Amino acid sequence: MLASALIVFREVLEAALVIGIACAATRGIAGRNGWVGGGIAAGVAGAALVAAFAEAIAGWAEGMGQEIFNASVLLAAVAMLGWHNVWMARHGREMAQQMSALGASVQSGARPLYAIGAVIALAVLREGSEVVLFMHGIAAGGSTAAGMLAGGTIGLVGGGALGALLYFGLLRIPTRHFFTVTSWMILLLAAGMASQAAAYLVQADYLPALGDSLWDSSHIVSHDSVVGEILRTLVGYDARPAGIQLLFYVATLATIGAAMKLLGNPVPAAARVAVPALALAVGAALLAAPRAEAGPADKVYRPLVEYGETEVELRAGYVADQRDALDTAQAYVLDFGHGVTTWWFTEAVLELEKAPDESLEAEELEWENIFQLTGQGEYFVDLGLFAELKLPLEVEYPYGLEVGPMFQKDTGPLTHNLNLFAEWAFGNGFATENALGYSLQSRWRSGTRVELGLQGFGEEDAHLLGPAVFGGGRLGARSKFKWDAAVLAGVTDEAEDWRLRWQLEFEF
Repeated sequence: MLASALIVFREVLEAALVIGIACAATRGIAGRNGWVGGGIAAGVAGAALVAAFAEAIAGWAEGMGQEIFNASVLLAAVAMLGWHNVWMARHGREMAQQMSALGASVQSGARPLYAIGAVIALAVLREGSEVVLFMHGIAAGGSTAAGMLAGGTIGLVGGGALGALLYFGLLRIPTRHFFTVTSWMILLLAAGMASQAAAYLVQADYLPALGDSLWDSSHIVSHDSVVGEILRTLVGYDARPAGIQLLFYVATLATIGAAMKLLGNPVPAAARVAVPALALAVGAALLAAPRAEAGPADKVYRPLVEYGETEVELRAGYVADQRDALDTAQAYVLDFGHGVTTWWFTEAVLELEKAPDESLEAEELEWENIFQLTGQGEYFVDLGLFAELKLPLEVEYPYGLEVGPMFQKDTGPLTHNLNLFAEWAFGNGFATENALGYSLQSRWRSGTRVELGLQGFGEEDAHLLGPAVFGGGRLGARSKFKWDAAVLAGVTDEAEDWRLRWQLEFEF
């Protein structure tokens, strides 16, 4: 009985929390109750269907059917929650003005009730299906039907009661703050669901872990505790998260948050097109990313464009590693670019590489593009889109396409940058592959001629991190130069032992 009670309590609590947040976020909208009730009914019906095919689902995909099923449901819910938050960003003010009249509807735009109904149905379906499959296992272990029924009833009442407490607590929030609070809660809820979906896909061996456990906070808040279950549902808490979970979490926060800002307010047409395209491109690569190939001369990109500026840049990297295939590898990159508009910077790139015990050779030509999607300092974080086409100079290498978001955030004297890249390799007889990587840096703006910071680069299980120095100056009235260098140490076994990289940039 105890096992049944705990399982049902946990799953009902998770569903009740999602339903409570969804109901609170749509209070005052005519027809809300019908969609909530319909969503619950659809979810229960779906769970009943799962019960009918429980054994088939559990054994699907070499025993990973339930993990794939859960991940699919979670990712669908993330999409629906993101749609709802973007809608609220556009129409929340109208709803706030009409909140005094219960049942008042928004005067313009399509209501978000379709999305909310779908989220509730998916939440009930997911938790209900887990209850079905877990109970199936308990019954197979010899538990009696009476004990399972009693435990399930206790769990149902307890989980529902805690979810109701959250809902009534949200209703006490003043109207002027209500939509801000619920939007943040839904954003964190979606990020948590994306992180959980990533964990399921790692279990099913569909995604690399990018590190099995970044930290262990189970001694502070355990997964098995009530607090741990609530935090897991509300904000995606995981005591021992894999690296890919953190990446999914941050990418979901950034993508939905940027869409709320960009699509919820008047913006240039380029930004309206770029944000959904960015979400689709990065999402597609995340679902099938075996690894990314990070070069020794890679750099951290900034999401800002200077209109009319011409740039010449030289980058170089050197690898020291105990593995002969990597030791003394070198790379050199020459860039020539121009700020075509206030939001588009384009660049032609020549990359040369030197493998150990071989001569320096030109490897590929690249066409890089940076699209600035937000004004500097206009929103919480500056956002840009990077896109690059790679053209090999030798037939033994594939073509490449790389796309990803760039973020920049100033906090006091520090500037932080994060790049997330999804890459496709194809052509020249190679099977098409997807890949995923990142680069990051933090720089302390001290105002001196030389400034200090930190840089990091990563791919699958290979991560490098180390100190960096930055500098620069003017070359006359209309030109300037910048430089930076870093010594990076491998922090995982799959990474190089050391990497030395530097770049010199002239701007006219």
